Amino acid sequence: MIKSINFKKIEIPMLKPFKIALGSTDFYEGYIVRIISDDDITGYGEAVPTPIITGDSMGSIEYELSLFSKILLNQEESPERLNEMMKNYVKSSRASRAAIDMAVYDIISKRAGMPLIKIIGNYRNSFLTSYTVDLVSPEMAKIQANDYLNLGIKIFKIKLGSGIDEDYERVKMVRSVTGNNEIYVDFNQSYDPKKAVKLADKIEKFGVTIIEQPVFYKDIRGLKYVKDNTSMYVMADESVYTPEDALNVINNDAVDMINIKLMKSGGITDALKIIDISESSGIKTMVGCMVETKIANTAALNVALSRKNVDHTDLDGYSSLKYDITDDSMYLRNGKNYLSMKNGIGFDIKEEYNKF
Repeated sequence: MIKSINFKKIEIPMLKPFKIALGSTDFYEGYIVRIISDDDITGYGEAVPTPIITGDSMGSIEYELSLFSKILLNQEESPERLNEMMKNYVKSSRASRAAIDMAVYDIISKRAGMPLIKIIGNYRNSFLTSYTVDLVSPEMAKIQANDYLNLGIKIFKIKLGSGIDEDYERVKMVRSVTGNNEIYVDFNQSYDPKKAVKLADKIEKFGVTIIEQPVFYKDIRGLKYVKDNTSMYVMADESVYTPEDALNVINNDAVDMINIKLMKSGGITDALKIIDISESSGIKTMVGCMVETKIANTAALNVALSRKNVDHTDLDGYSSLKYDITDDSMYLRNGKNYLSMKNGIGFDIKEEYNKF
């Protein structure tokens, strides 16, 4: 049973601005959530706003967490039940709901005395992750890709949306240093369907495997048009927030894959539902992230490792931050992310960030 819910704002400098077609992130700010159960088990979660994608802001998250910290007191740690309650109180909640959901799963698995992955699936023990080359000049994209290659990264995600010619050059430059490693691209809604297909045709020769969110998120017909007119896999991101959204793009035969992020889905509970819906329809999934700390990224890694249907991961959000607020959490080795296999989600919070 939930005894208390507290939260605190954190700010972390970034190593560099992170730029995509929808805008630029120049600094990190979010909330750490701490839930304590009546048997004194502590769980943690993270809420990060991405206003232009999820609609969340620091203000909306603070309001929602304040509300949830009252209405969820003395409730049993049932992710399904609590998820339903939060949706009923604030229908638009995403990041705040994700943080509560993570913390509840953290408590449940700590009480069971095992890592969360052993409870929700335990399909694999590591996963290759892509690292993102953001919307920089083609020359800088080449430098970023080479730096990632030196870290052992084997999959490269390239942000596009600055115009067909420059986007072509950016992909060309990245391919020039990545050898036979996988590259895929993310349009972040930046093109209409015909221009998206035109660009796809131009970059296909570079061995691009996936085109992510080529068109406006509401344009499901346009998404299908791209899927029907390119040989590369088309993946929805901003078009899918909920299990219902997943059914919509699947029923319209608009995608080959779906990108799932905890800050979009509202947490682990609905993320798992989207994965299972996709699997039953023969659609592969990717587990991705926003600019997040290892709290949320480790929770997402648990999700990715739990299900056979997850085909890719893009869990590099913490790599943009100047320092890590966790200890003994997920780690990167030879291009793969691994869990620490601690009980719970799998991290400790450094003492200076654990004062609420």
